Amino acid sequence: MRRNPMVKLSLSRVALVAAALLLSACQTPPPPPAPKPLPPIEIRYHADAPSAVNFLARTVAEQLVNTPRPDQPVVPVEEFFNAQSAEITASGRALQQQLAAALTQSMAPLRFVPLDITSANTAQWALLASHSTPAPGEATQPGQWMRLQVALVESSTGRVFTRVRTYLNAAQFNSEPTAFFKDAPMYFTDKRHQERAGAVGGQGRVIDGELLLQSAVSDAITAYEAGRYDDAERGFVRAKAMSKDHPAALTGLYQTYWKQGRTTEAEQAFAELVAASVEAGSLSVKLLFKVGATAFVDSGDLPTQYRLWLKSIGQVVSSKERCVDVTGHASKSGSADYNERLSLQRAEGIVGLIAQTSRDARTRFKAAGRGFQDTIVGTGANDATDAIDRRVEFRVRSCS
Repeated sequence: MRRNPMVKLSLSRVALVAAALLLSACQTPPPPPAPKPLPPIEIRYHADAPSAVNFLARTVAEQLVNTPRPDQPVVPVEEFFNAQSAEITASGRALQQQLAAALTQSMAPLRFVPLDITSANTAQWALLASHSTPAPGEATQPGQWMRLQVALVESSTGRVFTRVRTYLNAAQFNSEPTAFFKDAPMYFTDKRHQERAGAVGGQGRVIDGELLLQSAVSDAITAYEAGRYDDAERGFVRAKAMSKDHPAALTGLYQTYWKQGRTTEAEQAFAELVAASVEAGSLSVKLLFKVGATAFVDSGDLPTQYRLWLKSIGQVVSSKERCVDVTGHASKSGSADYNERLSLQRAEGIVGLIAQTSRDARTRFKAAGRGFQDTIVGTGANDATDAIDRRVEFRVRSCS
């Protein structure tokens, strides 16, 4: 029986197509195209906040003039957080509101609003913002400056549409932490904070989940600072359910219980905060020292809280059979030798206080001083702006 030549040809085509598909399946797909570099933006120095805000809003709008707008017109704007201490300051909050209004005016019909749960739930774009004290020699203009930095990103992909940096006269910036951060027992300078600061710096990453979490924390903080402690407690519980080891959620519960006089619950919440920090390998406890001294500041009930904190740290570290390097630091004023001694004395004092309630503290906690070698701000201003430089760090390690 003779074969139909058309059938034979069809079978050959099928074989060729199959071979082509098999070959293509074995090949590595080409990588996605690299994002186009963002155009350079002239660095400006501003004598007042309105000038800085208008520059940021105008530059963002100019950079996005040819960018298709999102379907969702509401764009959340974060508070300007301190990239060095993770705190929210008085000016950081005010600048958020001013920038949201300025962007709404310059980029209509988009509407920029302060970040909250409602805006985070539907956000396609988000404006991230931070402030920080410039590194020595960074600013090219004489004077004291505060660096302001923003990035507009696509929340679901992390794509960075634009990032802008500018400088504001430091005398026009109120670095006083807001009430929640002033009360907080720890700096939130963990890995999560570092990634957040990186995102503002233009390191693209998906942030939609982080936006929801940050909005839940922000709403709870708003309730706390308004004295609505029942609402604050519910808010921090909600944030903790989203991320069980989130430091701001855990410390928020501690502070809320403490404010209501619920001491037992506050102690339990702080122990949970310490345990999560020990697991993460670092304790950024905010023990505030008087300038040039080993004595703690004696504001309000802080001395009572400090005793609770140190007792809890000793107990948790012992229960987890870990050891801790306690390193004292000093702000950048005075001689190097003086600050070397001062920082060591601060660390030794902390170990001594922990030893009063923890039998094995002397074997588990080791004191050292670094003077002003590892300042985070480094201005030597000896005020709220460089309080984080007068600190004691706890680095968790194994005892072997």
